[in-house]
Amino acid sequence: MRRIAPLLLKLAEEFRLKVVATNDVHYVNAADASPHDTMLCIQTGAKLEDANRMRFDAPQFYLKSREEMELAFREVPEALTNTQAVAEMCDLTLKFGENRYPKYPLPAEITVDKPGYLRELCRRGLRERYGVDYATRKFSGAPPAGAAPSLIPTLVERLDYELGIIGKTGFVDYFLIVWDFIHWAKEHGIAVGPGRGSGAGSLVAYLLGITDIEPLRFGLLFERFLNPERVSPPDFDIDFCMRRRDEVIQYVRQKYGAECVANIVTFGTLGAKAVIRDVARVHNLPYVEADRLAKMVPDELNIDLPTAIEKSAELRDTLATNPAAKRIVDQALVLEGMVRNTGKHAAGIIIADRPLSEFVPLLLQEGDVTTQYAMDPVQKLGLLKMDFLGLRTLTIIQDAVDSIRRTVDPKFDIEQIPFDDAKTFALLNSGRTTAVFQLESGGIQALCRQLNVNSIDEIVALIALYRPGPMDLIPTYIRGKKDPSTVVYPHPLLEDVCRETYGIMVYQEQVMEAARRIAGYTLGGADVLRRAMGKKKPEEMEKQRSIFIEGAKRVNNIDARKAEEIFALLEKFAGYGFNKSHSAAYAVLSYRTAYLKANHPVQFMAAVLGSELGNSDKIAVFIEECGAMGLPVLGPDINLSRENFTPVVGAESAAQSETGNPKAKMAAAGSIRFGLGAVKGVGEAASQKIIAEREANGPFRNFSDFLSRVDGRAINKRVLECLIKTGAFDFSGEARGVLFAQIDEALAAAGARQRDAAAGQHSFLDLLHDSPPPAAARGGAAAARNGNGRQADFTPAERLQFEKELLGFYISGHPMAAYAGLAESVSTHTEEEVLAEGDRTEFRLCGIASAITKKLSRKDNRPWAFFNLASRHASVSVNMYSDAFEAYGRSLAENQPVVVLGTVMRGPDGARLNVKECYPLDGYLPGQVRKVTWLLHPEHAEAPDFLRQLRKTIDAANGDTKVELAFAFEDRVAPVAETSYALKWFVTPAAFQELRSHAAVAGVLVEARPPELKEQRRWARRS
Repeated sequence: MRRIAPLLLKLAEEFRLKVVATNDVHYVNAADASPHDTMLCIQTGAKLEDANRMRFDAPQFYLKSREEMELAFREVPEALTNTQAVAEMCDLTLKFGENRYPKYPLPAEITVDKPGYLRELCRRGLRERYGVDYATRKFSGAPPAGAAPSLIPTLVERLDYELGIIGKTGFVDYFLIVWDFIHWAKEHGIAVGPGRGSGAGSLVAYLLGITDIEPLRFGLLFERFLNPERVSPPDFDIDFCMRRRDEVIQYVRQKYGAECVANIVTFGTLGAKAVIRDVARVHNLPYVEADRLAKMVPDELNIDLPTAIEKSAELRDTLATNPAAKRIVDQALVLEGMVRNTGKHAAGIIIADRPLSEFVPLLLQEGDVTTQYAMDPVQKLGLLKMDFLGLRTLTIIQDAVDSIRRTVDPKFDIEQIPFDDAKTFALLNSGRTTAVFQLESGGIQALCRQLNVNSIDEIVALIALYRPGPMDLIPTYIRGKKDPSTVVYPHPLLEDVCRETYGIMVYQEQVMEAARRIAGYTLGGADVLRRAMGKKKPEEMEKQRSIFIEGAKRVNNIDARKAEEIFALLEKFAGYGFNKSHSAAYAVLSYRTAYLKANHPVQFMAAVLGSELGNSDKIAVFIEECGAMGLPVLGPDINLSRENFTPVVGAESAAQSETGNPKAKMAAAGSIRFGLGAVKGVGEAASQKIIAEREANGPFRNFSDFLSRVDGRAINKRVLECLIKTGAFDFSGEARGVLFAQIDEALAAAGARQRDAAAGQHSFLDLLHDSPPPAAARGGAAAARNGNGRQADFTPAERLQFEKELLGFYISGHPMAAYAGLAESVSTHTEEEVLAEGDRTEFRLCGIASAITKKLSRKDNRPWAFFNLASRHASVSVNMYSDAFEAYGRSLAENQPVVVLGTVMRGPDGARLNVKECYPLDGYLPGQVRKVTWLLHPEHAEAPDFLRQLRKTIDAANGDTKVELAFAFEDRVAPVAETSYALKWFVTPAAFQELRSHAAVAGVLVEARPPELKEQRRWARRS
């Protein structure tokens, strides 16, 4: 600037231009220069000590006072006068509250205006949904099941009322816009949710197909959505199939113009603990010390640093005695709450009637135009915000429906299923609700069993009640259902309002209806009352209290004291009442998923597994659930698998039960096959080619037939290796290892045949190609090769390793199955339990180590590692830092069973597992099993044989494990007999599993020694 400023002044003088003084401001106060420098490092990932990082050359980029500016520009004082003149010429008014919603473009063939077109669409929906002709006020043809003629006046009156309110409030375009893109989505086979939020209370929305919840059937109120007495913009939250949501957004961009549609920005700010960690990193404070300092901030939601310093004596003492910590916290106090990063709102899209650049600043994020204003300011400017939500459950339902149509019922329609299906309620009441939307948790499973659900209305109530606050009313609700004599109504006038919920108020709509009946409120006025009660604004509450007491006297002659009591009761319920429209919409999704699981379990669970591909923990849970349902999950099959998890039912399932696979023998009722496209190394293109050939020309007879029929350009050697390793050709009877060894030879032969065919040459054997050898002969040949050939099959361990590598999890078994009963006893926690433990809790876990990643620590360049530890049911990520890695790193090997001991480290991001010791599982187990108690069937014919086998096993391997015998008698009585002290056993997993599988064994109890972490003393000083 020292060089440029004189030149600028010279130019101004030469061209007779005025000069203005500017102040480049990046922070407010001069003292903020250092925190600003720290913020630059946070944003650029640098450290203060880095030599070539981004930095400002001088601490002068603060907001200077007029006196400081006069001093800086004392040689050209007129520049300050000119600056003030420019400022006075600036005049910007941001207009809030104006409607800038886009206008729906009427199709060219429509001759009526927009309100007329909306009315026409609703009357068409009245015929389709209810079979009612609006013009004649009669049923057009046979009325729908359960529809009475008395319903017609109610429908027509409600339709006219809602259309009148929509027209009066100016939201005709809004309804048409929403109808348009939902109609487009459904026309293009994109799954759309039944609705969510208060929009489900609109009959117009139901007739247009925006929602699928019948508002009259569920007693939902339009005024909860659009209130004529307190007009606020309606807000439809719409769920779409997660996989195809972006197609709908793209359609909206094309319809209204890319320049008029944008995503909404979100801002990530620096919280109390995060800002300490960031500032400490920038100052190159060791991680352990930074972590300790951050943990001094109390674990309270939204706590700020001044409050943390006030509440934490440990933090105050550290700041008083540690200058480095004080310097970090002082800078953190300045930076706390500042924006650290930006993102995109998960669902929100802004649509305007003109280019958005006219209203808001824009930026480009991940290729999408995004507003620089957050959601609330954008809406205050009058711009339309639409929520396009991607819901995994809709993807699951759509995939399940597609499979049902393909396998059993081509006309199946999930929207037409009955709400009184006995199988569905039996499933819910058994508590087997894994994968059922909103009803998966252990608490709600127990509640379903306790309540004995027998209507969808009870599912609606369950979803509304199972929340903090209303949960206290659950016992009253259950007691009222089971014993109607215990039901007590708040007031006789409220009996009809509270009958469906057994005397308690569960929904906000009940509060509104109660105000209407007791005090003569309109439903619009009742919604104003509900909002006031929910927000608890004293002045508004007093105003509403007076209106309520006066109305109760006028309408029902209720005295002021009683009216006060009722008002207080409504206020209490309004504090936690749930939006019934939202609960009903979710209940419909819950019911649909439960219906699919109860009536089409194979198709439903295949869709569930497909939706979680890549999430090994969830996949493990759902595979276990499939096993409990009697649905084996099998590897890919070249003749049965489609691209994703594939339901196999009927004749195909019965046929595969004849194979030698133990899991396949369970499959007569149905099974699930891994998809071809989901096998690593196969991919979408190859799987589509395989499926297309199979559907065009029938199943493949064997490996050679497959190679001769499928395009060799799409199916290369890598694809074949992956298919063979995962068992896709097991149907042929050929061993995987044998086929794997023949790949090169088979590819060469197939290539030669295809070249000959292209040249028009045929061998004598080709003439016999269409006549396959008899099955017995094929099986015999395969057996000969498997038994006597020079190629050996894969070992069980190799098969499991290939499955894990290429499928992401184990199909034909699990390496930890060899340790079943032992590993669970030695482990102190399940994976879920250990992650819920407090800081510094000790743990011991057994599992398979995988994804081992080695690093070098920044502090002293010593190696450490993190890896996944997987049991049969779940996996967790664990860290082995430098000291532990130096002592135990040699015990770590990919896909090998280990046991780890360590402590939980709990921070702001949750629990992390810190490994202190690690041992190979086979060597560790025998010394940790203190006692094994065998529970036997005393009357079983094989019981003496078990005792002989047990004695033989102990004699062959003496050790330190005590053995006891228990006998299962009636009434759960099991006397225990101790064996001789000399009969102590050296437990091995193989011997344990062999004894455990004996027919006389009813159960086994394994008692492990408690874990003891070694003290690690480091006497030698590191160089």
